[in-house]
Amino acid sequence: MSTTEFGGILLRWLSESRSGKASALRDGIRGQAQACGLELEEYADWDWMRKAAALGFIDVDLRADRWSVAPPVLTRLPHADGLAVLTGARTARISTRIEEAAREWMELITVPHRPEAGEAPLPDTLLFQYEDQRTLQEAAKSLRVRYVPCAALQLTELLPQAAPGPESAPPGGSTADTLEKYELRLQRFVPVAGDDEDGLYRWRGADYARLTRVRRNGVFHAVERETGVYLELARHRIGAMRWRPESGKGRAGIGRLFIDRYAPLPALHERAAVLCSGFPPSVGKQAQTRGYDNVPRALAEAIAASLQQNLEITPRPVAATGGRTK
Repeated sequence: MSTTEFGGILLRWLSESRSGKASALRDGIRGQAQACGLELEEYADWDWMRKAAALGFIDVDLRADRWSVAPPVLTRLPHADGLAVLTGARTARISTRIEEAAREWMELITVPHRPEAGEAPLPDTLLFQYEDQRTLQEAAKSLRVRYVPCAALQLTELLPQAAPGPESAPPGGSTADTLEKYELRLQRFVPVAGDDEDGLYRWRGADYARLTRVRRNGVFHAVERETGVYLELARHRIGAMRWRPESGKGRAGIGRLFIDRYAPLPALHERAAVLCSGFPPSVGKQAQTRGYDNVPRALAEAIAASLQQNLEITPRPVAATGGRTK
């Protein structure tokens, strides 16, 4: 097995299996990497699962220790000049139909994933070039996959507002020894002796599962880690999002969304951003930001507002003409 086949074979296995334990998937990623001779970083398996979910291949519920494959979908990319992305399950039957269509009538663009050192390769991105909406609908029908006009824009209306969850019990007993508090200055959790201040905390439960809770006015509330970080950023009025419009003519409303590395987007927000291009986010040169391409400003603003962020708009890149930069 070559490393270029890694993501595709793993997605085939997931598609045929349909669902399972997230912990078993983590072991499967590690096992397949070992078979390929890949040396993965410590959390590369979780990172693969997160990105595969953002790309629309699978859905993951870590609290329930479950994953399930997403249905196959053909959906257009926003303002992308007639490009749609094929995502979701890739069973042997679906893959055969795609291969036959690519030989006979389908304008298919296959883009391999190029992982960074220590990353597990993701499945290829499959882009379909179409002329009009009717063509796209007919293609989905022929491939027998679900047609979604534009998943990224439709997700805009489904983004949950960041807020503390239901009231929860505070840390206590032996679990107090594992107590950590999120330190904004250090951008990570650090061990603490007590929970007498408002903030974002985590500790190990009785079953050793890690619990994340936000404390507000002395009361603890359940919260997902990513949402909790944004609640803390909002409480301290710290921004972690920027959007920069593209330089091309007529592209002022489309651009790149930058997210500080220490503040990853919640799952649904990240899927909305990723499905604007069909590619996972790129990492900045200093590994301090994640960049999402082809994101409409309206979607970037919706993501920011739902996470209590004020989106910073940065200037458009200056185009170079005649060998000189204006």
